[in-house]
Amino acid sequence: MRSYIVPLVLSAGLVSGCAMASQRAGFQEVSQTVETRTGFQVQWNQGTSEDAQVAERLQALLQQDLTAEAAVQIALLNNAALQATFEELGIAQADLVQAGLLKNPVFAGHARFPEESDAAVNTEFSVSQDFTEIFLRPLRKKLATAQFEQAAIQVSHQVLELAAQVRSAFYAAQGAEHTATMQQTIFQAAQASAELAQRQHAAGNINDLELAQHQAAYQQASLDLASSQAQVLVARERLNRLMGRVDAPAWTISAEPPPLAPEELLAEELESLAVAQRLDLAAARKEVQVLEEGLKLVRRGVIPDVKVGIDTERDTDRSRVTGPSWEMELPVFDRRQGSVSKAQAQLRRSQRQLAALEAQIRSEVRSAWGRVQAARQRVSRYREVLIPLREKIVAESQKHYNFMLIGVYDVLQAKREEISAYQAYIEAFQDYWNARTELERAIGGRLVSEPAPQPTPASPEQPPMQEPEMPEGTQAHPQGGHS
Repeated sequence: MRSYIVPLVLSAGLVSGCAMASQRAGFQEVSQTVETRTGFQVQWNQGTSEDAQVAERLQALLQQDLTAEAAVQIALLNNAALQATFEELGIAQADLVQAGLLKNPVFAGHARFPEESDAAVNTEFSVSQDFTEIFLRPLRKKLATAQFEQAAIQVSHQVLELAAQVRSAFYAAQGAEHTATMQQTIFQAAQASAELAQRQHAAGNINDLELAQHQAAYQQASLDLASSQAQVLVARERLNRLMGRVDAPAWTISAEPPPLAPEELLAEELESLAVAQRLDLAAARKEVQVLEEGLKLVRRGVIPDVKVGIDTERDTDRSRVTGPSWEMELPVFDRRQGSVSKAQAQLRRSQRQLAALEAQIRSEVRSAWGRVQAARQRVSRYREVLIPLREKIVAESQKHYNFMLIGVYDVLQAKREEISAYQAYIEAFQDYWNARTELERAIGGRLVSEPAPQPTPASPEQPPMQEPEMPEGTQAHPQGGHS
């Protein structure tokens, strides 16, 4: 029997081969894709010497003022959820290895004891192998290869999604800190107005209504300041969480946002770029391929299962018979009709989802492009028109006050409006970079352009925190001018 069994087992081993699942399979492709699309590096933490170098780099990045670029790089190296995503590659690689293996041979044995004492024990042994598996193995391996490629694309897409989330969170945190700074200045101005109003009310220069109005403005400014400080805490914690930091955020954010890009690409160019390089669209295309291969495998599976092997039996008279054996499924009831119909429906669904995703991507690009253009116009309008006007109003108000044409509250109000304009200017910058981040996410990669030198939003000079200087022997008139 051994002369038949050994060649059968050896041939099965040669067909299946010795396959081992690589723990880092597919990661190089993901790393190259991410670096090409974003310029950033990723690291799959697996307890190697490179992990210590990554930890040192993280500390170096956190010791400097945090920029959007640094925040994204920290997240791609340190985010725990992203590290879990990388394990999808190991799972897909293991499935690929398994698809290339044949089922193990089946060894069976029987022993029957005779009633006569002088008769031998009847024994029967057999070894068999699923013969149909040999023909289905190439299709199964091709299907698993497509699934592995799809997994690598999906992992790369999730990396890019995380990068976009971090950018958005960074700009939100940066904007929140700018807003809190502006609110602090507005609060100080309102506090100065309220204190001045209290003194003038005590002197009989303003009535109860005017005093209450200044006090209400002061209390509202105090509430707005507290709200903006809470927003800073929330925004910093969200960014800290995306970067994978588990302790309280101790890093500092760069004070200045980046300037506007010199120019924007046309929407039509961006649509074509998005359709060509969006990774979720590539994953959807790969899913169609996977389902096409799966349909082939299901259809091929209609062939009845056939098992071949060797059987040997020793009878009670001690004679032995040995010969081939086979088993074949009879497709009488189940002819895989349901499996074929299901695979066809899944393929049609995937094809239609692919078309819908492409239409959605084109719409996302147009929408994000429109937001970028609108935010860009707002920034330019604030910088070129409104901010200079507010600065001029403050300067002219101070002159009018010096000539006793308006009161101190008019000067303070002009300064508050200037501060509010600067705050809106900062928010417009934040909207611009958030929209641009969304546009980059929509096209599946970075918008490569060098920013042109231009003024960046800066905080206005501190408004007067106390009553402006007035000529000796004069008092501010409640309705403007001097008495």
